Amino acid sequence: MSRTISLNAARQIDAMATDAVAVFLVIIEHIDLEEPLRISSDNGVRLSVEPLTYGTLSTYGSIDGSEKPFYFVGMQVIPPDDEEDVEPTATLVVDVLDADIVGLLTSTTTAATGRIAIVMADTPNLIEIETVNLTLKSANGDWGQVALKLSMKDLYDEPYPATRMSKERFPGLHR
Repeated sequence: MSRTISLNAARQIDAMATDAVAVFLVIIEHIDLEEPLRISSDNGVRLSVEPLTYGTLSTYGSIDGSEKPFYFVGMQVIPPDDEEDVEPTATLVVDVLDADIVGLLTSTTTAATGRIAIVMADTPNLIEIETVNLTLKSANGDWGQVALKLSMKDLYDEPYPATRMSKERFPGLHR
């Protein structure tokens, strides 16, 4: 599968050395959250003075096209394994933002949904790579870090084999 990325991102990937920074933007949504949780792996922009917070401003995930703040947290993204017969699950290890959020993510019975985008720090509104329709499978951790396991929910829930195209089920095919 081929993905189209911007010319600038392709140049940065092929460069021997570069000052460009790839940034992960993560949106986690849950019915118990008033607003989606927006986090970033980059601390390039001061978002507020009191309290002092840094992050990224981006239109990613915005319905009206306005820039939304993505708050910087230390994070590590572990891509899915290539194991057979196992649903690919990415792991996102996040430094804890707030004790209330940890409690919500680890104790809820309704799964949160998420999406992850990769942008360049100098062009945060241009999405280079995006993964959507992720379901939070588990959230384990303590008050220091939380490991969020995210998986694509619909891809592996499809039944196989599909319905047979027999005369009884699809008579229009056999006229």
